[in-house]
This record gives sequence, structure tokens and C-alpha cells, in this order.
Amino acid sequence: MKIELYLVPGDKEGILLKNFLIRNNLYFKEVLTHDVNLLRKVVQGAPADRISLLRIRMSSSIHVIRGFNPWALKQLLEHIEKYKPIIEKDFKTRH
Repeated sequence: MKIELYLVPGDKEGILLKNFLIRNNLYFKEVLTHDVNLLRKVVQGAPADRISLLRIRMSSSIHVIRGFNPWALKQLLEHIEKYKPIIEKDFKTRH
């Protein structure tokens, strides 16, 4: 499993996402960006506006969480607890 945070500087939801990852000791790669084209590429479409994204790459799928979504983040933690996937540590060190 790889976790990538596409953080839009100044986005409050992005800061909440980053704090969530740190608080739950999850390894992740952080990409600071204002680039709307990059954000569109991550979500495979046009985001409503510049909002931070969390992309989770699993062995058989890719999930994207737009902004701080407590329900989706709870689902992520439940998945990790239940299936105990290996979160790539060399992908980037924990913050």
C-alpha cells in the first residue's frame, strides 16, 4: 500500500489530512502543489476547486479521498486494521 498526500498550500482540509496521517503513524509521501492539472490527473477528472487529495494505492485498486472526509478516513483505518497491509516505508519516511 502506498499513501500519497497531494497538499494544496493553505488548504485547511489538507492540514487536517496531514495531521490525521501523522496522528495514526501512517507512512506517506507528501506532494505540495497548486497545479490543477496534477490534481485532475490524480482524481481522473476535474476537481471542483483546489482541494487537497489523499491517494491510496493498494495491490488491486486506487482510492482517492477528496479533502478531509472523516467517514472515508475511518474506512481506511478499518481496512488497515482488518487486512494489515504493508505500507511502503521506503516510499517516504513517516513525518
